[in-house]
Order: sequence, then structure tokens, then C-alpha cells
Amino acid sequence: MTIGVEPVRRPGAAFGGLDAGRQNATSSVAELDGACGLSRQRIGGKAWSVDHMRGLGLPVPPAFVLTTEAWAEFGANGGVLDAQTWAGVRAGIAALERGTGRQFGAAERPLLVSVRSGAAVSMPGMMDTVLNLGMTDAVERALTAETRNPDYASDTRRRFVTQYREIVLGDSNGVVPEDPWEQLRGAISAVFRSWDSARAKTYRRTRGVSDALGTAVTVQAMVFGNLDAQSGTGVLFSRNPNTGAHPVFGEWLVGGQGEDVVSGRTTPRPLDELAATLPDVHRQLIAAAEMLERDGRDIQDIEFTVESGRLWLLQARPAKRSARAALRAAVAMVEEGLIDANEALRRVGADQLRTVLRPASGEDTGLRPLARGESACPGLASGVVVTDPDEAETRAAAGEHVILARPTTSPDDLHGMIAAQAIVTELGGATSHAALVSRELGRPCVVGCGPGVVAALAGRVVTVDGGAGTILPGQVTGKAVAASVIEDIDRLAQWARVDPAELPAFLSDRERNEEPPTATHSADTVGHTAVEPEVQRAKVSELAILRLIGIKGRVQPIAITESLDIAEDEASSRTADFVTRGLCASTPVGIRLTPQGREQLTQLLQHERTDIDRNVIAAAYDEFCGFNAELKEVITAWQMKDASTVNDHSDNAYDAAILARLTTLHDRVAPLVERISAITPRLAPYTDRLTRAVERMNGGDHSWVARPIMDSYHTVWFELHEDLIGLCGLSRADEAAAGRAQ
Repeated sequence: MTIGVEPVRRPGAAFGGLDAGRQNATSSVAELDGACGLSRQRIGGKAWSVDHMRGLGLPVPPAFVLTTEAWAEFGANGGVLDAQTWAGVRAGIAALERGTGRQFGAAERPLLVSVRSGAAVSMPGMMDTVLNLGMTDAVERALTAETRNPDYASDTRRRFVTQYREIVLGDSNGVVPEDPWEQLRGAISAVFRSWDSARAKTYRRTRGVSDALGTAVTVQAMVFGNLDAQSGTGVLFSRNPNTGAHPVFGEWLVGGQGEDVVSGRTTPRPLDELAATLPDVHRQLIAAAEMLERDGRDIQDIEFTVESGRLWLLQARPAKRSARAALRAAVAMVEEGLIDANEALRRVGADQLRTVLRPASGEDTGLRPLARGESACPGLASGVVVTDPDEAETRAAAGEHVILARPTTSPDDLHGMIAAQAIVTELGGATSHAALVSRELGRPCVVGCGPGVVAALAGRVVTVDGGAGTILPGQVTGKAVAASVIEDIDRLAQWARVDPAELPAFLSDRERNEEPPTATHSADTVGHTAVEPEVQRAKVSELAILRLIGIKGRVQPIAITESLDIAEDEASSRTADFVTRGLCASTPVGIRLTPQGREQLTQLLQHERTDIDRNVIAAAYDEFCGFNAELKEVITAWQMKDASTVNDHSDNAYDAAILARLTTLHDRVAPLVERISAITPRLAPYTDRLTRAVERMNGGDHSWVARPIMDSYHTVWFELHEDLIGLCGLSRADEAAAGRAQ
């Protein structure tokens, strides 16, 4: 028995008899009959998908949409639907009644609808939805009589009441109106208001989406996956989103509605079970997926419902995917003629390429580990253990593979960490400096191996298994990166006309060059004042420049310019003077301190401490340490979804939540950084540097979260931490042992 939709008319007629392709350009409500003709910006992604699928002749329940103009009018009218919009809603319901042969709020053959948000930019999970709307006591009785299934009717009533109270009333004990039209007005208003919810605002801020875009609202005839044993709901991907390969991948839940699957509250079954129980439906679903993928030229994420053995499609959109899936699908679609080579290169990011190239853990060799610790970054690497970052850099430059082992790491170890094949520490955990930096560098890393490990490993050839958290004797051969991965990378490299080894750099350059402009300023202007260079020179002390060089390890003049608000020619002049005086030495990767320069820096820092109230700076440092633990947790969550799953940044909602946490943390710590600047004026640039990083990452460039070779938020934070340790007259080794600076 079909309860939801029984089409009795062909698409084509819109409200008031207008031809759908000639919708009024100022209309706030439009029918989605396959020929709507309005843009995605006006009707949102959900409605555009519904209309497009209906235009392709696919089975989609009839629907109409309140456009973003209606949202704007709603806001301008003080959060009230105006008479013209409401008249359009009533006409839309009439169209659904004609399209289904059912009647809204009727005691016989009642029509229920869903009310869903739909912005032009996908904002998964950020706004609200109300299902099964139109349910009343009389409707429940009608559905019971029609289906002879009181369990279905009561389950549908329960779902509606629970959701309406949560979304519309905001009260778990609130009284739901019996008038279906009052329900509809309330639900539309609630969905419009959800555009301005705290979570939606945070998401838009972290993704660089304008608040002015607004949301549309799609009202669609309900179909019921909870009707009987031949009903259910599911999600289908036209290719496996983890591997990018055929066949299709999906999940299926008997007796459920769409929210049951996407909410994660229930465990769906493999799609093969649908093929076994409803083979005709399964064949139709696969055919629809193939059509949508060819039409969209991308992996499709499709929501569907089966009602009493009849298939209905609810939405289709480009699918989120893993790094491996992004690579495989991009190459395969070129070979299949769906996209061209340029599009394939646009679809694979440099970070995704680095992810798929990470070496896997070694085979079980039976070797007894020399040391064990906590896995901080997966991968396998062999080399000779060195304990000094300068030595690591020198020996690596000579072509030697080295492993850097340290009690703990700090920002001034960065050049050695970059040079090393892998990193090992005695102290620290998954949120330590070594762990966070190694993941950004893509270096295998094992942390927290215990006291004495550095001395025990020094000079030995070892293999670091970052995934297993072990250090093995000698050189262990890892599991090779799959041949299929190498083949796909080779194909991309051919299309890019570069060597495969140069492909990550090529893609990084391309990403930077194609990055759209954002609301933030350019790198050489953000945080800079209108102070003339001559005045600037008077304010930037020798101590400030030497300290920056010491913390960063190796510095180009441009980095001094951007970090300390000093003119580039001045930075070059000052560093050249340091080289002449023997305080610094030039290397191919930047200026570094000499032993004489380190001695000079030590003396300058000691003198600086004499002018600072030690109790005040100690109190500020204690407060900073409280924030520091939280910062490390946030950066760890950005890099790893859990202890064994690297975040490939394919889940926009997950990333948005982490970015929101980081932005909130910055807002809370900013007053402390301002106070520190007042205590020690030399540290004043940290305020602008941290703010610039937040602006850049919220503008869409997420390399500003934790990339160690730039002034990312994580990098600047750890440099500030290093400065505070020094100002308190402490050492990083002592602080690391105390668990405050690992």
C-alpha cells in the first residue's frame, strides 16, 4: 500500500497556472516540477537537487520552495511570514495535493510534508528540518484506518511531535498545534530562524560563507520508510567514498526514516541486503546513481526512501570522500571521459596526495623493539639517530637519512625535524609539540618513549614505526604503497607535466594561485600599522630579531618582515649586519644563530628579565598553560579524528566544528595575550600574528591552522610559549618534564 505519493498529473504547471519555466523573477515561492528555472543561489542546494532530478525523470516526491527572497522578507518583516509569501505556501500545498492525490490535514487520505532548510552553500547538519508535518489526532486515525497498521501511524506521530517540540517550540513538553497550517507556519519560521543559530553562524565564519546569502526552505510530500517490512531508508554513494572505486557503496535501514540514518543513532545494514530483499528496487537505485553521476560528473551522495517496495529519491549532491577516493575517482573519471585532466588536477589537493603516500607500518619481522612509545604520526622511516637538530640538518643535506631523537621538541628544533625522516621523543603524548608538528610535516613520530631513550638510540640505525609506536633495530622494509596509488599519481603527474616527486609542490602552488580572494588582508598588510619604516626600526630591537631567529631556527628576511612588522629591506639589512658581526650565519634555507649569536641572545634575555616583574609574568604564564592544554587538544583533533584515523579533511562539518573551537579559544585567550604585551612590549607582535592566523583560516585557507613552516596559529602559539618559558627564567627541558611544555 502506498501512503506517500501517488502522482496523478504530469509536471509542468506551477502556482496560479504559470508555466514553471517562466516563474516570476521576484516570486518568493516556486514549484519544483523539473523546470523551475531559478538558480541554486535563490532556491538552495536541496531544492535545486529535487528540481533537477525531477527534470531527469527520476522518482522524486513533489515539492515547492520558499526562496532566499522569502528568507530576506521574513527577516525584514520581524520574523513573520508576510501575506504574499503565505499565499504562495498555500498554493504550493495545493500543488502537492494535486501531485499526490492526498489532502493536507484531511481525515481521509491525508498529506504529510517535510520542511527542510536549503542554502546555496552546503552546510551539513547546521540548520533544521521537520518531518511528518500535518500530523493530528484525526490524521493519525486516518492513517491507521488506511494502512491497518497502528504501529506505523503512532510511530509517525511520535516522530513528528518529538521533532516539532525540539525544533519549533524549543520545549520537550511543549503543546503542538492541532491545526496543520499553524504547524506549517511555525516550522517554516523555525527553519528560516535556524540560519542565524549559533552553530550555523560559526560554521559560516569558519568556511568564509557570507551571512547575507540566506536559506531557502523546501516543503516536500512525505514518503514513509517506516510504513512496513518493504519500506526503509538509506544513503548511496555512486562510488566508494573511501576508495573511489566501483561498485557503489551504501547503507540501508529497514523501517526507518532518513533522519535515522544520518543522525548516527542507529546502525544501518549493507546495501547488499536491499539487493537480496528488493532486487527490483536495488536495480532502479543503481541505475539512478549511474545517471546522476554521469550528469553531475562527480561521485554522488544520494538519499533515498523505499515505501512499500517503491523507490523515491530525496536528494543528490557531490559526495565527501577520503584522500584515496579523491585520487582514484579523479583519475578514473578522466579515463571514463566524464572530466578532463585539468579538472582532475583541481580535484586532488596536495595534502590529499601526501596522505596517500604515507608509508604503511612494516610487516611483522619478529624483531624486539628497542623502545616503545605512543603513536603520534603513522608511517615508517629508517635512518641513523642523531640528537641535535643542527646535526640532523647538516647530515641530511649531505644525503644521509637521519632520525631526530630529543627529550622533547620545541620550535627551535623545527629545522632538524624538517630534515629528519622521523622523530622520537622521551616525553610527551599525542598532543605534544613533536606530535603536532610531525603530523603537519608528514613525518613518522613516536613520543613518550621514556627517560634514557635518546642516549640509548644515539648513533644507531633504526626504523621508526609511527603507526605501531615502536623503534626497531636496523632497517625494516615497510609495506609498499599500493601499486594502484602509484599508478594514479603517475597519471596525474603526466597531465601536470611534472615528475611524480614534484606533484605535491605543483598542487600546492596551484592551490595558492587559484585561491579566491577573502575578506582578510594580504599577508604583507595584515596587522601592519601606518608607522613609517624609520620609526619601525626604532621599535624592533636586536633582541626581538635574534629571538625570532633563535626560536624559528632558520629564518628568511621575509619571515622577519611578516612576524615583526618590519620593512623587508630593513630585515635584510639587519640580518646582513648580524652575519657581519658573527651573530648569524647564512644557510641555503635562511639565517641561523651562531654560537656567538646564541651567547648574545642569552645575555639580552637575561637583561630583559631584570626589567620585568617576575610574579606578574609567572602568573600570566600559569594562565597561559591552562589554555595551552586546550590548544593542543584542538590541534590534535584537527589532525586526527581518533588515535588511529588521520583527518583527511573530507568531512566539512567535522572540520568546521574544530575551527569553531579554535576560534572560540582564540577569543578567550586574546585578552591574556594583550596583557602579556603590556608586561613585555617585545611580545606585542604576537597579538597581530595570532589574529592574522585566525582571519586567514576563517577565510578558507586552512594551512593557517597548524602548518609549521609558516606563521600558522599553532606555530605562533608555540613560539609565544617558548618566549614565556624564557621570560620566567625556566628551561623547556624542565617544563617538559613537568608536563607543561612537551
